[in-house]
Amino acid sequence: MSLTHDLHTHTTFSHGNNSIKEMVDQARKLKIPKITISDHGRNHPFFGINPKDLKVMREEIDFYNDQYKDIDIDLGIEANIIGSDGAIDVYDEELKYCDSFYAGYHYGYLPDNFKNFRTFFIPNVAGQFFPPLKQVMKNRNTDAYLKMMERYPYLTMITHPGDKMPIHIEPVAELAAEKGILLELNQHHNRLNLEDLIKASKYDVKFAVASDAHDVKDVGNVGTMEEMIKQAGIDKDRIVNVKFED
Repeated sequence: MSLTHDLHTHTTFSHGNNSIKEMVDQARKLKIPKITISDHGRNHPFFGINPKDLKVMREEIDFYNDQYKDIDIDLGIEANIIGSDGAIDVYDEELKYCDSFYAGYHYGYLPDNFKNFRTFFIPNVAGQFFPPLKQVMKNRNTDAYLKMMERYPYLTMITHPGDKMPIHIEPVAELAAEKGILLELNQHHNRLNLEDLIKASKYDVKFAVASDAHDVKDVGNVGTMEEMIKQAGIDKDRIVNVKFED
């Protein structure tokens, strides 16, 4: 199995270890035909992107797209899910710069208001230590995912769904199929895992395998995802960015 598009990578514009050029050059070295640079949304105080950098990133990527004929380069954002109302930290001024928009849950983000801090941020953190609360949040988190997909029609993919905040994957997969939103298989976060992948595959949703590379050494690295896809019995046509060897 080889990637035709590594659609989830990070650079020094957020908390990656390498520049855009270094990530792109590594993808070219590996003969990956397409790469997306997808640094984190602005509401993460430690590694969120500075919105002013998006223009710089767009210009740099456009330059490399003109220079390199062996690879296509897209600019994306991996937004943070920041509230039980489905809010993510992508704003109107960012839409004009980006080719794709992803969303995932990450520790350490800044909620957009006090209500979401009290009813979403704190309970999800506390749920890691109190199993009964974790079960309560599973329903609330699932509802947040569903609201997010309804609110943001331009969403391309949900990254590592269910990681760090538990969800019921089946209703998420069902709506993602309806909306044409990809679900990510992420080796770095081990989500989707095999159990959830099998549940999600009951619906007509499509999947993408991604490296989530934060360093050039991880570009194109999807670990054991091929074996998991085989174990789940997923039709190859449902994985949008890989080429399977005969």
